[in-house]
Amino acid sequence: MTLRPARRSLFRAGVAAVPLLTATQLAGQAAAAPSGEPARAQALTCAFVSRWTTAYLEAWRTKDDAAAVRLFSPDAVYEAVPGDESQTYRGRDAIGRYWRDVTSGQSDIGYRQGTPVVTGDRAAVEMWVTLRAPAANPDGEHWITLIETNVLTFGTVGSERLCTRNSEYWILRTGRHEPPQGWGRA
Repeated sequence: MTLRPARRSLFRAGVAAVPLLTATQLAGQAAAAPSGEPARAQALTCAFVSRWTTAYLEAWRTKDDAAAVRLFSPDAVYEAVPGDESQTYRGRDAIGRYWRDVTSGQSDIGYRQGTPVVTGDRAAVEMWVTLRAPAANPDGEHWITLIETNVLTFGTVGSERLCTRNSEYWILRTGRHEPPQGWGRA
């Protein structure tokens, strides 16, 4: 059995994700309402969540914390380890600091995403990420595989659909691994 270090240690070591698209480009504009009435948000769709996840993963690949935080509402909650307050980041500034710290030692980041499962304003999406992180895997070529599912909650801020909560559930494997057959299908 391989012991796994604490997630924060892994991320500091370089484990921790999107052409630069604005939230407006991702979500499209909220449905226009007749003058004087508030705009109503469009229903959350698999297509939107897939675009959001691609933007998230690309920000991770390029280590672009500014692009990552634009995907979140100003008061978003990012739970790197749900239930661990020391791994919970509140607001864009805290999320940005976390992202800079987490991605700093990473390289050669590749990813795949599964088909999102959407219900109401929430979605779950699987992510399969391979990267080099010498501190997390000092052997060989430093490859690790991060297998992750994120549970996302979205809200509308102004006319933009943004993530208001991201709760990550993950496992780390040393080495570079391929997903099993059928992985990521909804």
